[in-house]
Amino acid sequence: MNNRSLMALIALGVVLLLALDSFFIVNESEKAVLKQFSRIVKSDIKPGIYFKWPLVDSVVKVDGRSLIYDVPTQSFLTAEKKLLNVDAFVIWRISNVQRYLVSVGGGSSDKRIMERRAEDLLAPRVNEGLRNEFASRTVFQVVAGESDVEKVEGDTAVVRDPITGQTTEVPKDKLDESVLPSSDKSDKDQREELMDQVRQDVNKSTMEDLGIEVVDIRVKQVDWPEQVRGRVFDRMRAERQRDAASHRSKGREEAEKIRASADRQSTEILAQAYKDAQTTKGEGDAQAAAIYSRAYNQDKEFFRFYRSLKAYKDTLNKPEDIMVLKPDSEFFRYLNSAEGK
Repeated sequence: MNNRSLMALIALGVVLLLALDSFFIVNESEKAVLKQFSRIVKSDIKPGIYFKWPLVDSVVKVDGRSLIYDVPTQSFLTAEKKLLNVDAFVIWRISNVQRYLVSVGGGSSDKRIMERRAEDLLAPRVNEGLRNEFASRTVFQVVAGESDVEKVEGDTAVVRDPITGQTTEVPKDKLDESVLPSSDKSDKDQREELMDQVRQDVNKSTMEDLGIEVVDIRVKQVDWPEQVRGRVFDRMRAERQRDAASHRSKGREEAEKIRASADRQSTEILAQAYKDAQTTKGEGDAQAAAIYSRAYNQDKEFFRFYRSLKAYKDTLNKPEDIMVLKPDSEFFRYLNSAEGK
Protein backbone atom coordinates (compact mmCIF):
# COMPACT_ATOMS: atom_id res chain seq x y z
CA MET A 1 0.00 0.00 0.00
CA ASN A 2 1.48 3.33 -1.11
CA ASN A 3 1.32 6.61 0.78
CA ARG A 4 -1.57 7.93 -1.32
CA SER A 5 -3.75 4.93 -0.48
CA LEU A 6 -2.86 5.24 3.19
CA MET A 7 -3.78 8.92 3.23
CA ALA A 8 -7.05 8.18 1.49
CA LEU A 9 -7.86 5.49 4.09
CA ILE A 10 -7.03 7.87 6.92
CA ALA A 11 -9.17 10.61 5.35
CA LEU A 12 -12.05 8.17 4.97
CA GLY A 13 -11.73 7.16 8.61
CA VAL A 14 -11.74 10.79 9.75
CA VAL A 15 -14.80 11.54 7.63
CA LEU A 16 -16.55 8.47 9.06
CA LEU A 17 -15.75 9.55 12.61
CA LEU A 18 -16.96 13.07 11.92
CA ALA A 19 -20.14 11.67 10.43
CA LEU A 20 -20.75 9.48 13.47
CA ASP A 21 -20.08 12.45 15.74
CA SER A 22 -22.52 14.67 13.83
CA PHE A 23 -25.65 13.26 15.47
CA PHE A 24 -26.72 11.90 18.84
CA ILE A 25 -29.63 9.89 20.23
CA VAL A 26 -31.53 10.62 23.44
CA ASN A 27 -33.40 7.61 24.83
CA GLU A 28 -36.76 7.68 26.59
CA SER A 29 -35.10 7.12 29.96
CA GLU A 30 -32.59 9.95 29.51
CA LYS A 31 -32.36 13.70 29.64
CA ALA A 32 -29.62 15.59 27.82
CA VAL A 33 -28.05 18.99 27.23
CA LEU A 34 -26.02 20.19 24.25
CA LYS A 35 -22.77 21.97 25.08
CA GLN A 36 -20.63 24.03 22.74
CA PHE A 37 -17.11 24.52 24.03
CA SER A 38 -18.29 23.87 27.63
CA ARG A 39 -21.18 26.31 27.21
CA ILE A 40 -24.70 24.90 27.38
CA VAL A 41 -26.58 25.95 24.27
CA LYS A 42 -29.59 23.64 24.58
CA SER A 43 -31.03 22.03 27.67
CA ASP A 44 -33.77 19.54 28.51
CA ILE A 45 -33.58 17.87 25.12
CA LYS A 46 -36.49 15.51 24.52
CA PRO A 47 -35.99 11.88 23.42
CA GLY A 48 -35.10 11.53 19.72
CA ILE A 49 -32.27 11.83 17.14
CA TYR A 50 -30.53 15.22 16.77
CA PHE A 51 -27.74 16.80 14.66
CA LYS A 52 -24.68 18.46 16.22
CA TRP A 53 -21.45 19.93 15.01
CA PRO A 54 -18.64 17.39 15.25
CA LEU A 55 -15.75 18.26 17.56
CA VAL A 56 -17.51 21.47 18.52
CA ASP A 57 -20.66 20.29 20.22
CA SER A 58 -20.80 17.70 22.99
CA VAL A 59 -23.72 16.01 24.64
CA VAL A 60 -24.11 15.28 28.34
CA LYS A 61 -26.78 12.72 29.23
CA VAL A 62 -28.29 12.04 32.63
CA ASP A 63 -30.82 9.52 33.89
CA GLY A 64 -34.32 10.94 33.48
CA ARG A 65 -36.00 8.27 35.60
CA SER A 66 -36.85 8.40 39.30
CA LEU A 67 -33.90 7.32 41.39
CA ILE A 68 -33.80 5.83 44.87
CA TYR A 69 -31.30 6.95 47.48
CA ASP A 70 -31.01 5.00 50.74
CA VAL A 71 -30.21 7.64 53.35
CA PRO A 72 -27.68 6.45 55.98
CA THR A 73 -29.22 5.77 59.40
CA GLN A 74 -29.24 8.86 61.60
CA SER A 75 -30.21 9.53 65.24
CA PHE A 76 -32.87 12.17 65.97
CA LEU A 77 -34.42 13.53 69.16
CA THR A 78 -38.21 13.54 69.56
CA ALA A 79 -40.34 16.11 71.36
CA GLU A 80 -39.85 14.11 74.59
CA LYS A 81 -36.04 14.29 74.17
CA LYS A 82 -35.83 10.60 73.34
CA LEU A 83 -33.23 9.43 70.85
CA LEU A 84 -34.34 7.31 67.87
CA ASN A 85 -32.42 5.71 65.01
CA VAL A 86 -34.17 6.51 61.73
CA ASP A 87 -33.60 4.65 58.47
CA ALA A 88 -35.17 6.37 55.44
CA PHE A 89 -34.93 6.48 51.66
CA VAL A 90 -35.56 9.21 49.07
CA ILE A 91 -37.09 8.96 45.61
CA TRP A 92 -35.78 11.79 43.46
CA ARG A 93 -35.40 12.80 39.83
CA ILE A 94 -33.71 15.52 37.82
CA SER A 95 -36.14 18.29 37.00
CA ASN A 96 -33.73 20.94 35.61
CA VAL A 97 -30.80 19.37 33.77
CA GLN A 98 -28.90 22.62 33.30
CA ARG A 99 -29.11 23.55 36.98
CA TYR A 100 -28.23 19.95 37.88
CA LEU A 101 -25.05 19.97 35.75
CA VAL A 102 -23.96 23.35 37.05
CA SER A 103 -24.54 22.36 40.71
CA VAL A 104 -23.28 18.79 40.85
CA GLY A 105 -21.48 18.23 37.54
CA GLY A 106 -18.15 19.73 38.56
CA GLY A 107 -16.90 19.41 34.95
CA SER A 108 -17.66 15.69 34.83
CA SER A 109 -19.94 14.10 32.23
CA ASP A 110 -20.18 10.73 34.01
CA LYS A 111 -23.76 10.42 35.22
CA ARG A 112 -22.81 7.93 37.96
CA ILE A 113 -20.34 10.39 39.47
CA MET A 114 -22.94 13.17 39.28
CA GLU A 115 -25.57 11.00 40.95
CA ARG A 116 -23.23 10.28 43.87
CA ARG A 117 -22.48 13.98 44.24
CA ALA A 118 -26.19 14.78 44.11
CA GLU A 119 -26.92 12.23 46.83
CA ASP A 120 -24.11 13.67 48.97
CA LEU A 121 -25.74 17.11 48.65
CA LEU A 122 -29.24 15.68 49.16
CA ALA A 123 -28.47 13.72 52.34
CA PRO A 124 -27.88 16.69 54.72
CA ARG A 125 -31.03 18.42 53.50
CA VAL A 126 -33.13 15.29 54.10
CA ASN A 127 -31.55 14.72 57.51
CA GLU A 128 -32.21 18.32 58.52
CA GLY A 129 -35.86 18.03 57.48
CA LEU A 130 -36.28 14.74 59.36
CA ARG A 131 -34.57 16.17 62.42
CA ASN A 132 -36.92 19.17 62.50
CA GLU A 133 -40.05 17.04 62.07
CA PHE A 134 -39.02 14.41 64.63
CA ALA A 135 -38.27 17.18 67.13
CA SER A 136 -41.90 18.34 66.90
CA ARG A 137 -43.45 14.88 67.38
CA THR A 138 -43.50 12.20 70.05
CA VAL A 139 -42.32 8.61 69.76
CA PHE A 140 -45.88 7.35 69.57
CA GLN A 141 -46.68 9.64 66.65
CA VAL A 142 -43.69 8.65 64.51
CA VAL A 143 -44.02 4.94 65.30
CA ALA A 144 -47.79 4.35 65.37
CA GLY A 145 -48.71 7.21 63.05
CA GLU A 146 -51.30 8.46 65.52
CA SER A 147 -51.60 11.50 67.71
CA ASP A 148 -50.95 10.68 71.36
CA VAL A 149 -51.82 14.13 72.69
CA GLU A 150 -54.37 13.51 75.43
CA LYS A 151 -55.20 17.14 76.14
CA VAL A 152 -53.80 20.66 76.14
CA GLU A 153 -53.66 22.70 79.33
CA GLY A 154 -52.48 26.24 78.73
CA ASP A 155 -48.99 26.14 77.22
CA THR A 156 -48.50 22.45 78.10
CA ALA A 157 -49.64 19.38 76.17
CA VAL A 158 -50.22 16.07 77.96
CA VAL A 159 -48.99 13.12 75.87
CA ARG A 160 -48.95 9.41 76.61
CA ASP A 161 -45.81 7.29 76.65
CA PRO A 162 -45.79 4.73 73.77
CA ILE A 163 -44.34 2.01 76.00
CA THR A 164 -45.78 2.42 79.49
CA GLY A 165 -48.93 4.33 78.60
CA GLN A 166 -48.06 6.92 81.26
CA THR A 167 -48.69 10.59 80.53
CA THR A 168 -46.03 13.29 80.49
CA GLU A 169 -46.17 17.03 79.99
CA VAL A 170 -44.54 18.55 76.90
CA PRO A 171 -44.38 22.26 76.04
CA LYS A 172 -47.08 23.03 73.49
CA ASP A 173 -44.75 25.08 71.30
CA LYS A 174 -42.50 22.02 70.87
CA LEU A 175 -45.27 20.08 69.09
CA ASP A 176 -46.54 20.50 65.56
CA GLU A 177 -49.98 22.15 65.46
CA SER A 178 -51.34 19.29 63.34
CA VAL A 179 -51.08 16.84 66.25
CA LEU A 180 -53.00 18.96 68.73
CA PRO A 181 -56.64 17.99 69.47
CA SER A 182 -57.97 21.31 68.20
CA SER A 183 -56.30 20.95 64.80
CA ASP A 184 -58.34 20.07 61.72
CA LYS A 185 -55.60 17.62 60.71
CA SER A 186 -55.51 15.71 63.99
CA ASP A 187 -57.04 12.65 62.35
CA LYS A 188 -54.42 12.46 59.60
CA ASP A 189 -51.72 9.83 59.84
CA GLN A 190 -48.77 11.47 61.57
CA ARG A 191 -46.11 9.52 59.67
CA GLU A 192 -47.65 10.49 56.34
CA GLU A 193 -47.79 14.11 57.40
CA LEU A 194 -44.21 14.00 58.67
CA MET A 195 -42.86 12.65 55.37
CA ASP A 196 -44.95 15.05 53.29
CA GLN A 197 -43.66 17.99 55.31
CA VAL A 198 -40.04 16.86 54.96
CA ARG A 199 -40.49 16.43 51.19
CA GLN A 200 -41.92 19.93 50.83
CA ASP A 201 -39.14 21.48 52.93
CA VAL A 202 -36.39 19.66 51.04
CA ASN A 203 -37.92 20.52 47.65
CA LYS A 204 -37.76 24.23 48.45
CA SER A 205 -33.97 24.12 48.38
CA THR A 206 -33.21 21.27 45.97
CA MET A 207 -35.39 22.53 43.13
CA GLU A 208 -33.68 25.90 43.10
CA ASP A 209 -30.13 24.93 44.09
CA LEU A 210 -29.65 21.50 42.57
CA GLY A 211 -32.34 21.15 39.89
CA ILE A 212 -33.59 18.04 41.73
CA GLU A 213 -37.20 17.23 42.56
CA VAL A 214 -37.79 15.03 45.61
CA VAL A 215 -40.70 12.82 44.64
CA ASP A 216 -41.10 11.09 47.99
CA ILE A 217 -39.39 10.47 51.32
CA ARG A 218 -40.19 7.33 53.28
CA VAL A 219 -39.12 6.19 56.73
CA LYS A 220 -38.29 2.48 56.54
CA GLN A 221 -37.52 1.81 60.17
CA VAL A 222 -37.54 3.61 63.51
CA ASP A 223 -35.62 1.92 66.31
CA TRP A 224 -34.03 2.67 69.64
CA PRO A 225 -30.25 3.24 69.68
CA GLU A 226 -28.16 0.26 70.76
CA GLN A 227 -27.00 2.00 73.94
CA VAL A 228 -30.57 2.54 75.24
CA ARG A 229 -32.33 -0.44 73.67
CA GLY A 230 -31.57 -2.70 76.63
CA ARG A 231 -32.98 -0.18 79.11
CA VAL A 232 -36.08 0.30 76.98
CA PHE A 233 -36.69 -3.43 76.77
CA ASP A 234 -36.14 -3.77 80.52
CA ARG A 235 -38.69 -1.03 81.13
CA MET A 236 -41.15 -2.69 78.75
CA ARG A 237 -40.56 -6.03 80.48
CA ALA A 238 -41.07 -4.47 83.92
CA GLU A 239 -44.25 -2.77 82.74
CA ARG A 240 -45.62 -6.03 81.38
CA GLN A 241 -44.73 -7.75 84.65
CA ARG A 242 -46.56 -5.03 86.59
CA ASP A 243 -49.57 -5.50 84.34
CA ALA A 244 -49.42 -9.27 84.84
CA ALA A 245 -49.13 -8.87 88.62
CA SER A 246 -52.07 -6.46 88.60
CA HIS A 247 -54.17 -8.90 86.59
CA ARG A 248 -53.20 -11.77 88.90
CA SER A 249 -54.06 -9.67 91.96
CA LYS A 250 -57.44 -8.78 90.50
CA GLY A 251 -57.97 -12.44 89.60
CA ARG A 252 -57.17 -13.55 93.15
CA GLU A 253 -59.50 -10.88 94.50
CA GLU A 254 -62.31 -12.05 92.22
CA ALA A 255 -61.59 -15.68 93.15
CA GLU A 256 -61.85 -14.85 96.86
CA LYS A 257 -65.14 -13.08 96.25
CA ILE A 258 -66.47 -16.06 94.30
CA ARG A 259 -65.30 -18.52 96.98
CA ALA A 260 -66.78 -16.39 99.77
CA SER A 261 -70.07 -16.13 97.89
CA ALA A 262 -70.06 -19.89 97.26
CA ASP A 263 -69.34 -20.61 100.94
CA ARG A 264 -72.10 -18.27 102.03
CA GLN A 265 -74.57 -19.86 99.63
CA SER A 266 -73.46 -23.34 100.77
CA THR A 267 -73.99 -22.39 104.42
CA GLU A 268 -77.39 -20.91 103.65
CA ILE A 269 -78.44 -23.98 101.65
CA LEU A 270 -77.26 -26.38 104.39
CA ALA A 271 -78.98 -24.33 107.09
CA GLN A 272 -82.19 -24.24 105.11
CA ALA A 273 -81.93 -27.99 104.42
CA TYR A 274 -81.33 -28.69 108.16
CA LYS A 275 -84.28 -26.50 109.05
CA ASP A 276 -86.50 -28.28 106.54
CA ALA A 277 -85.24 -31.68 107.78
CA GLN A 278 -85.90 -30.81 111.42
CA THR A 279 -89.32 -29.49 110.54
CA THR A 280 -90.14 -32.66 108.61
CA LYS A 281 -88.73 -34.82 111.39
CA GLY A 282 -90.73 -32.94 113.99
CA GLU A 283 -93.87 -33.30 111.95
CA GLY A 284 -93.15 -37.04 111.57
CA ASP A 285 -92.51 -37.45 115.30
CA ALA A 286 -95.73 -35.61 116.03
CA GLN A 287 -97.66 -37.82 113.64
CA ALA A 288 -96.02 -40.95 115.11
CA ALA A 289 -96.87 -39.81 118.65
CA ALA A 290 -100.42 -39.16 117.59
CA ILE A 291 -100.68 -42.64 116.05
CA TYR A 292 -99.18 -44.20 119.19
CA SER A 293 -101.60 -42.21 121.32
CA ARG A 294 -104.59 -43.31 119.30
CA ALA A 295 -103.43 -46.93 119.35
CA TYR A 296 -102.84 -46.77 123.11
CA ASN A 297 -106.26 -45.35 123.77
CA GLN A 298 -107.95 -48.10 121.74
CA ASP A 299 -106.58 -50.97 123.97
CA LYS A 300 -104.35 -49.83 126.78
CA GLU A 301 -103.74 -53.30 128.19
CA PHE A 302 -102.66 -54.72 124.85
CA PHE A 303 -100.35 -51.77 124.31
CA ARG A 304 -98.69 -52.35 127.71
CA PHE A 305 -98.35 -56.03 126.86
CA TYR A 306 -96.80 -55.24 123.47
CA ARG A 307 -94.34 -52.83 125.01
CA SER A 308 -93.36 -55.40 127.65
CA LEU A 309 -92.71 -58.05 125.02
CA LYS A 310 -90.50 -55.65 123.12
CA ALA A 311 -88.60 -54.88 126.31
CA TYR A 312 -88.12 -58.62 126.99
CA LYS A 313 -86.84 -59.11 123.48
CA ASP A 314 -84.33 -56.25 123.76
CA THR A 315 -83.00 -57.29 127.19
CA LEU A 316 -83.13 -61.10 127.13
CA ASN A 317 -81.78 -61.79 123.65
CA LYS A 318 -78.24 -62.73 124.80
CA PRO A 319 -77.30 -65.59 127.19
CA GLU A 320 -74.56 -63.60 128.83
CA ASP A 321 -76.90 -60.75 129.81
CA ILE A 322 -77.40 -60.49 133.59
CA MET A 323 -80.22 -58.50 135.21
CA VAL A 324 -80.40 -57.83 138.92
CA LEU A 325 -84.08 -57.19 139.70
CA LYS A 326 -86.58 -58.18 142.34
CA PRO A 327 -88.76 -61.07 141.20
CA ASP A 328 -91.93 -59.15 142.03
CA SER A 329 -90.87 -56.03 140.12
CA GLU A 330 -93.09 -54.50 137.45
CA PHE A 331 -90.71 -55.71 134.72
CA PHE A 332 -91.68 -59.39 135.35
CA ARG A 333 -95.35 -58.63 135.44
CA TYR A 334 -96.28 -60.67 132.33
CA LEU A 335 -93.71 -63.39 133.08
CA ASN A 336 -95.19 -64.13 136.47
CA SER A 337 -98.80 -64.20 135.27
CA ALA A 338 -100.33 -64.57 131.81
CA GLU A 339 -103.05 -62.10 132.79
CA GLY A 340 -100.41 -59.55 133.82
CA LYS A 341 -101.60 -59.52 137.39
